[in-house]
Formats: sequence, structure tokens, C-alpha cells
Amino acid sequence: APPYQTGQIQSGIAVTGVASVDALCRMFEVARVEPFYPGKLRKPALRREISRMYIFTFADGVDPLPLLNTFVADPNIELAEPYNIQELNYVPNDPRAVDQWYLAHTHAYEAWDVIRGDTTRHAVIGIVDSGVDWNHPDLISNIWVNPGEDINHNGIYDQSDLNQVDDDSNGYIDDIIGWDLYGNDNNPVEPSPIHGTGVAGCASERTDNDTLGAAIGWGARIMCLRVTNEDGYVYHGYQGIAYAADNGAQIINISWGDVNFSQANQNFFDAIWAGGALVVASAGALSDTSRMYPAAYNHVMAVAGTDNQDHRASFSSYGHWIDICAPGVDIWTTFGPSGFINYSGTSFSAAMVSGLAGLVCARHPDYTNDQIENVIELSADTIPNNNGLLGAGRINCASAVNMVLSETSDEPKVPHNFVLYANYPNPFNAQTTISYNLARGSFISIEIFDLLGRKVGSLVSQYQDAGPHSVIWDAEDFSSGLYYYRLQAGDHVQSKRCLLLK
Repeated sequence: APPYQTGQIQSGIAVTGVASVDALCRMFEVARVEPFYPGKLRKPALRREISRMYIFTFADGVDPLPLLNTFVADPNIELAEPYNIQELNYVPNDPRAVDQWYLAHTHAYEAWDVIRGDTTRHAVIGIVDSGVDWNHPDLISNIWVNPGEDINHNGIYDQSDLNQVDDDSNGYIDDIIGWDLYGNDNNPVEPSPIHGTGVAGCASERTDNDTLGAAIGWGARIMCLRVTNEDGYVYHGYQGIAYAADNGAQIINISWGDVNFSQANQNFFDAIWAGGALVVASAGALSDTSRMYPAAYNHVMAVAGTDNQDHRASFSSYGHWIDICAPGVDIWTTFGPSGFINYSGTSFSAAMVSGLAGLVCARHPDYTNDQIENVIELSADTIPNNNGLLGAGRINCASAVNMVLSETSDEPKVPHNFVLYANYPNPFNAQTTISYNLARGSFISIEIFDLLGRKVGSLVSQYQDAGPHSVIWDAEDFSSGLYYYRLQAGDHVQSKRCLLLK
């Protein structure tokens, strides 16, 4: 295509000097055409590419998005896409956040551009662990206060709330911030720095308070539950989970487990799920595909650990039972009464997912546990070559808080680990692989749509058994541009975007 004239206006309409393009400008009220880069580029490769790029500004009231394909159809226009105005990523003032590499890696900063501050306090995360040093300076303002025991209703734990009465009639006296189920008292503090304080901080240490580090959950409130003895052995874990679920925790974090299956425990988690709580559990550190429970139970979100290259952490358990993964190596978090320490382990991977679940819960307070889990899995970044052993991929906080699920009917839904993955490679030239997982046998369809929502292809239309599946889209006969692929099973629909570049 010849170069366009820029800055030329006739009767309020831009003129480029190219007849077909000028006709489009008149038809769709293009008010201005500018070069993408107004300066002189000296590097040949850069100049060749950028000299072909222009910004078209439409008249007020004209929506350009439905017009993109019309412009692309012109032989003098190769590609037409929205010119998006970006915003600065919000950076909290916590001095040790620079050490927390995983915040940028999981796109937490971009997520905080969308939701941060007091809005995030809607979510309550039950930390069922070895206790929490709840008076830690980077935790205290995020500690949940039981509204039924908060006598003065100030939302703060203080001595005036202690009246030796079970004010909320839940069977526990003065359980203002949680409960110590091992010691059977109302002070769930960690007896020594073992584990729980670090897990709590990784999920939701107070962010943007000029103190130590930051956490994905920002201001999500921490319900403190001690379920271990002094040596860290879990004696009352399931009672702690029940307390969290019954006292308002939308998310329950479990960073412990073993390899023993129990049908009674599966029934227990079915009941917890039916009550509306999302349980997030660490996959463990067996370095193989052995199932770790509670993580491997149905209605529990199993989290594996990764490193800063999105490789499986060497210690992490893995397998087809994993739902999602998150960073678990070199994790800086709260420690003891006031410290900050570097940990590794899937315990902290799970805590990050719990923090993200809290963020999604605050962003969409009407979402169910099923919807929150679906958002986290659907928005994850695919990890290539993992053969389905790391679940939906590594969490992407920004994608999660920006995702809005389509409405579904009251008909039975596909189970919560129904997942459509991001295609790979993306962008792609000619061929790309679309992978997905079915928790049960379903009649499914996978269809391709262009930017205007028109169906342009069909890849699958058949009954398929439960388990992982993939299909290759050969786009040899398609033109470059943005497309959407949609997976439908019954009334449940999921879609993702891909970019074809030739």
C-alpha cells in the first residue's frame, strides 16, 4: 500500500490520498489520520514496520470496533485493531515488595489496577494451620474480627470484646479472631514460627501500608485457626475447616495433608462445597504423581508449585489431579511476631491461590465457589509441555480479575474442573493446539468466531469421554487477525482469544 497523507482534513473528514481508504474515512467519519510514530526512525527494520502504522481517530459517537473487519477488507489495509489507552500499573509502597518476584510474574500489579484497597476486605480467608501471629505488624490490620463477638462493633480486636460469653451462639466463647482447636481457647497464635504465619502473609499480608511486603489478596481478611500441636502435626484440621466454613470464610486454605484417602473426608468436603466455601489445598512435596489429600479430593482446588521460569518446582507433587499451579520457590512472607522470611513449598503456592480467590471474590461478591474456581483456572497462563500434569496452568491475577463469566441457566452445570486452556502457540501461524479437560463425558462443540462474532469454523461436534483432550486448528485458509474459540458442553460455555499472524 502507498504511504498515507496525514494531517489532511476536508469537511471534517481525514484525507489520506488513497482513494479506497478515503472512501472508508468518509463512510465511517474518520476525523483524523496520524502516523503511529511522528519522529524519524534510523534503524531499518524498525522503520520498515512502523512506517506502515497509522492511528485513525473517529468522530465522537462512532464505535470503531464493529468496523475493523470492513477496514481490513480493503487491499490497502493489512491489519486493523483497537488502539488501547494504557494505565500505569499500581505499585504499592511496601519496601520488601521488590523482593517478591512472583507478584510481577503472576501479574498482581495489573490486577491491583482493577481492584485494591478496602474493597478487597469483602473476602475472608480461613487459614487452617499451625496458628497465626495475628499481632504481626503486616498482618494485624487484615485479621478477621468475628462480627458476632465484636461487642463495640468497631471491627478491631480489643479487650472490651472479651466478656466470657458466646455472643454469636456458635459454641465458642470470645472467638473474636478465630479459634485454637488444639488448645481449645480463643487465642490461635502460632506457638513458635512453624508455618501458619507465613501462609497467612502469603495469602494476604497488608499491602500498601509501607511495611515489609505485599500479597495478592491485598486486604482480604484472615480468619486465624490453629489446628496443630507445638511440633506442627495436624490434629484438628477438619474441625478447623468446619469452623471456617460455618463462620463465614468464603475461601479456606489448607497447606497440609497426607496420601491417605477417606470416603468420610470426601463426604465432608462435598458438604463444605455445598455450603458455598472454596477450599484451596497444597499438592505437597512428594516430587511425583502420588495424590496428596485433602488436595486430591473432589471439591478441593489442588495447587502445585512452580519456579520463576514456570517450571514445576523440583519438590512439587504433580499429576492429572492438579487443578492449578502458582509460584512456590523463594517466597518472601511474614514470620514470627514481626519478621519476614524466605520460604519454598506448595504451602505458599496454595496461599497465593487463596489470595487470588479472595481478590476475585471481592471483585465479584455474587460469584459462587464454582465460579471463583472457574475464573482462576480459565484465566491461567498455559505452561507448555506439561501434559496436563500442572492443571490449568500458572495463575494470572490480572486476567482473573478482568474475566467475567457468561450467565448460565439453572440446568446442571459441568463440574468445577471443566477447563478450556489457552491455545499454544499464541500468536500462531497456520496451526495451533487447543486443549481442554472434561470432568465427565459430554457432547461438546468447539467453534471459531471472528472479531465481529461471526462463526467461521467448527473443530469438534461430538460426544467425548471425561479427561484431557486437544484439537489442532489448521488456519491455513484464514486471514490474519483476532479470533475466538468457544467450547460448549450443555449450557456451560467458555471461550478464549487467539491471534493468527501470517
